[in-house]
Amino acid sequence: MDVKGIPFKFVDVGGQRSQRQKWFQCFENVTSILFLSSSSEFDQVLMEDRQTNRLIESCNIFETIVNNKCFVSVSIILFLNKTDLLRDKVRKVSIKKYFPEFQGDPHRLEDVQNFLLQMFDMKRRDQAREKPLFHHFTTAIDTDNIKFVFQAVKDIILQDNLKSLMLQ
Repeated sequence: MDVKGIPFKFVDVGGQRSQRQKWFQCFENVTSILFLSSSSEFDQVLMEDRQTNRLIESCNIFETIVNNKCFVSVSIILFLNKTDLLRDKVRKVSIKKYFPEFQGDPHRLEDVQNFLLQMFDMKRRDQAREKPLFHHFTTAIDTDNIKFVFQAVKDIILQDNLKSLMLQ
């Protein structure tokens, strides 16, 4: 895919457990990883086992990727998607029921979003903490939001590529 003359290659590696063994063959020469997680699934379990919380599973996958030595110089951009569904859900469902450690107003969107972001951020260790964690709360069906976010992602990727060229 070309964006204003700049080539981008996107690879959707899939989130299901049965697809994960295929992931690492997709990561050669990667400059950025866009990690997508549903922000509204804090009260749901995986289809595969009906016990594991989807948000915890997503955080664990993120931890594996963000701390992998192969990705030390790779930009990680976290997308917490489905903000529209999260907004509706926090009005009715308390995140404290599923995450008792939650601090704040469980029915305030910003408090829940900050907690979700902290859950992912806490998974970063050692060298992963030395670089910023870029993140965006997104609504895939909101085209203006996606255009804005994609522009920001493009800028991050280009800046990182320029930095790496300057260091060579």
